[in-house]
Amino acid sequence: MKTPLHIAFYCSSTSWGGLEMNTVRYARWMKEEGFVVSLYCVAQTPLHDEAVRSGLEVRIIRRNGKYLDLINAWHVAKAFREVQVDVCWFRDTRDMDLLGWAKRFSGNRFRLLYQQAMQFGVSKKDVFHTMRFAPIDAWVSTLDFLKQQVIASTNFSPAKIHVVPLGVDNERLTNTPITKQQAREHYGLPAEAFVFGLIGRVDPLKGQHVAIAALRLLQEQGQKAHLLLVGESTRNEGNAYAQRIHDQIRDAGLQAVVHLHPYAREVAAFYKSIDVFLLCSKGETFGTVTVEAMACQVPIIGTNSSGTPELLGNGEYGALVSPDDAQELAGAMRHMMDNPSESMAIAQRAELRYQECYSKSASVQAMRKIVLELN
Repeated sequence: MKTPLHIAFYCSSTSWGGLEMNTVRYARWMKEEGFVVSLYCVAQTPLHDEAVRSGLEVRIIRRNGKYLDLINAWHVAKAFREVQVDVCWFRDTRDMDLLGWAKRFSGNRFRLLYQQAMQFGVSKKDVFHTMRFAPIDAWVSTLDFLKQQVIASTNFSPAKIHVVPLGVDNERLTNTPITKQQAREHYGLPAEAFVFGLIGRVDPLKGQHVAIAALRLLQEQGQKAHLLLVGESTRNEGNAYAQRIHDQIRDAGLQAVVHLHPYAREVAAFYKSIDVFLLCSKGETFGTVTVEAMACQVPIIGTNSSGTPELLGNGEYGALVSPDDAQELAGAMRHMMDNPSESMAIAQRAELRYQECYSKSASVQAMRKIVLELN
């Protein structure tokens, strides 16, 4: 075994979201740990641009097919062999079949590490999926509920499944000179207002419309609050939902209290500017933005679905409400407005939980151990 080990991060996605962001983050972090790191991606994509900005060694690939792209797999195997890749790390299920074939074509010269990014909707114990998963040497679930899904829904060996939450680097969030006043000025928010905030892709599954409906209920109850929505529509998928949001705000007469802003790479100002963070998604596999709010000691209201209850300790580190229930969300929002001391105490517990389980350091050291044990 040679040292340092060479990790190839492979992602053929042309989109830009949590999956792609975390691919770059972990590539950068593992490079900081002393590994040789290269990132394989499609040219002229957001992922490619961010990898270059991050100072990573970038190798260009073609956008591969999801199944039986054998010619492309052979080229990947050859490319890995030429630079002596030890571990291939990937997150997108689209790349799973190709990388499995590439591993076979290489004569099993590299190990395959899958960092799970999606939930299981149906059973995958059939022969096709069993063969598809077989080349994976380490399966990393970001939460225990995902590990249990893998065990229940596949024939994959539980001994090869690890639970390592996605890490969040709190230094870029908390070690910033920006003040709350400056952050509010940046977003055009009133200095003394009570502000709820939601950040993420503008998409029906993220629930921006639920947050707006809940704010309208608060306004009808005489509660003065503002809502900051930061995000953009998914690239190449149209803006119909964004238009629906604009129409909803106009029809409810909330133009003065709902603030829409595009996503920016530096998110510290967002968390600095708000009083309570909202996670309104129907189902978030692993809510990185929720963990960021925990790191920033911002009180949280999240949906009681998918990975969010585990992140929030089933209510110990934040309030939980039913998805798509504006009435229940409005009740939780009003409770936070009326009980600031209680909300802040919960947020402080959440920050301690972040340090223990969800920090960059905790995640990187766990992933480092897995990588070293593969070789």
